[in-house]
Amino acid sequence: MNYEELKRLDHTYLWHPFTQMKRVDGRGAVYHQPKATAIISSMYRVGSIWTEFHRFGAMFMDIEKELDEAVKAQLDRLAHSTFLGLSHPPGIQLAQKLIEIAPKGMQRVFYSDSGATAVEIALKMAVQYWQLKGEAKRTQVASLAESYHGDTVGAMSVGYSEIFHRFHLPLLFPVLRINPPHGFRYLKRLSEEEALKSAIREAEEKLTQKGLACGAHR
Repeated sequence: MNYEELKRLDHTYLWHPFTQMKRVDGRGAVYHQPKATAIISSMYRVGSIWTEFHRFGAMFMDIEKELDEAVKAQLDRLAHSTFLGLSHPPGIQLAQKLIEIAPKGMQRVFYSDSGATAVEIALKMAVQYWQLKGEAKRTQVASLAESYHGDTVGAMSVGYSEIFHRFHLPLLFPVLRINPPHGFRYLKRLSEEEALKSAIREAEEKLTQKGLACGAHR
């Protein structure tokens, strides 16, 4: 199948997220596209966002070869298993290792398949926690402004980005936006210490206005 036919089929049947990704092969940090076009990826170390577990290939680094071989070995044993009433050794062993290196006090692992669904899970856990504590009305969510991380409805709500999400505003729930320190540092030309103080001061003011500070949410 030639390049033009591939391009036609791509445009006919695929809807790419944000930008078109025409890559058909990858080695190391390089995308190889049709017509011999090569692009060096600056996101190589994390695997180009949507392919973080698979990398681009095992040409340059031993660790990637090890990962590829581990994936192949697992596929030969079991490609997928749900955690809905079931479990499996790799998932259990990974959870143990994660807890061992996690901050003190963390005791459980909940797996997610992407950053966006991880945000959704965190939101649901937070709301459910307060529900179980008998504070059913405690549902206000605060997030850092421009803290983009995903495109599911909850993730868009807390990580709203005008350029990506403006057409979905009717679907989003209200969130209290807190400006992070770097906004004060770079936009107002404050020192690192003053930017942090300004961010904390503004956050306290916003939380107080909403009745969320110092136990006022009750």
